[in-house]
Amino acid sequence: MEIRETATADRLKYVVVALTFVFLAGTLGFHLIEGWGILDSLFMTLITITTIGYREIYPLSDAGKIFDIMLIFMGVGTAAYGFATVAQFIVEGEIQRVLGRRRLDKQITRMNGHYIICGNGRIGSLICQELQNSNKTFVVIDKDPVTISELRNRNIPHITGDATNEEVLEKAGISRAKGLIATASSDVTNVYISLIAREMNPRIFILARAETEDSVKNLERAGANKVISPYLIGGRHMANIILKPTVVDFVELATGETSQEFNIQMEGFLIRSESSLVGKTLKDSSIRKDLGLIVVGIKDHNGKMIFNPPADFILDTNIVLVCIGGPDALKSMKKLVSS
Repeated sequence: MEIRETATADRLKYVVVALTFVFLAGTLGFHLIEGWGILDSLFMTLITITTIGYREIYPLSDAGKIFDIMLIFMGVGTAAYGFATVAQFIVEGEIQRVLGRRRLDKQITRMNGHYIICGNGRIGSLICQELQNSNKTFVVIDKDPVTISELRNRNIPHITGDATNEEVLEKAGISRAKGLIATASSDVTNVYISLIAREMNPRIFILARAETEDSVKNLERAGANKVISPYLIGGRHMANIILKPTVVDFVELATGETSQEFNIQMEGFLIRSESSLVGKTLKDSSIRKDLGLIVVGIKDHNGKMIFNPPADFILDTNIVLVCIGGPDALKSMKKLVSS
C-alpha cells in the first residue's frame, strides 16, 4: 500500500543518514584521537559497529577506549536497525515498489493537458474506464487503501491523498491539466475541490458530481463549469425509455452505449486554424459526400449550440462540429479539422 511504501522509504532514508553520520563520526574520532590514517580509522569503525570481533588495529589509548565505547552504544543499534530495514526491503520487494512509485511520479510530472479524477468510486471508476478506452491521459486522486491497490494493479496513474489538499492537486499537475472531475460522494467535498481547483487554475474545465439538485447551484458558484446529478439523469433516462423508446435507442446507438449491428458514433470536432475547412460552407466542405458523416450540430464561438445547421453555414476556427458516422469516417474527420 502507498502509505506503507512511503513509511518504509522514509525509514531507509533515516538509516542511510544515521549510518553515514556514525561512520563519519567514528572515522574522524579515531583519526583525531589516535592519529591513525583515514583507512585504518574507517576499518576500525566498521568492525566496531558491525561487532565482527577483530582485534584493534593498534593499541587504543584511554581516550580511544572511551570513544570506542561511545561508538559501540551509538553505532551497533543503528547498524542492526539498518540491516533489518534493508532485509525487509529485499524480502518484501519494497525496493521495486518504491522505484515503481518514483517512475509513476515522474510520469505524472510529465503529464500536460490531462484530466484529474478526484475520487474513484462507482462514478469515478466508470469515467476512468471511458478515458482509458479513449486513450486519454489522466491521473486519479484517492485516499482509500483498497482503491489505491486496485489502481496500482491496473497500472493506472494515481496519487494517494485528499483532493481538497492543495499540495495533492499540485502533485497531480493541476496547473497543466485540461480538466478536473470531482466525483466524491459528498457534495460538500466536491464544492471544496471545485473552489480550490478554480483558484489554482482559472482556465481548467471542472466537471462536478451532485447528489442533490440543491447542490447544483453551489457547485456552479464554486467554479464548476458543468454539474451532473447521476440520479437525476438516471431517472430521466428511465422515463425516456418508457416514453420515447425509439429516440433512446438512437441516442444509445450514436453514443456507443449499446452494441448494434450498425456501428455508428457521435463525436465533436474542434476546427483549428490550419484546417482546410476554414472559410467553407457546410455544403462546400463535402463532409457528408466524401466522408459519409452527418453534422447534427455546431457549437459556435459563444458556446451556443446550433442544431441542424443550414448548408450555407460558413465554417470558422474554434467552432465545434458534432458529427454522426462510422469509426473510420470519424478518424478521417479528425485529420480534416486539423490539417
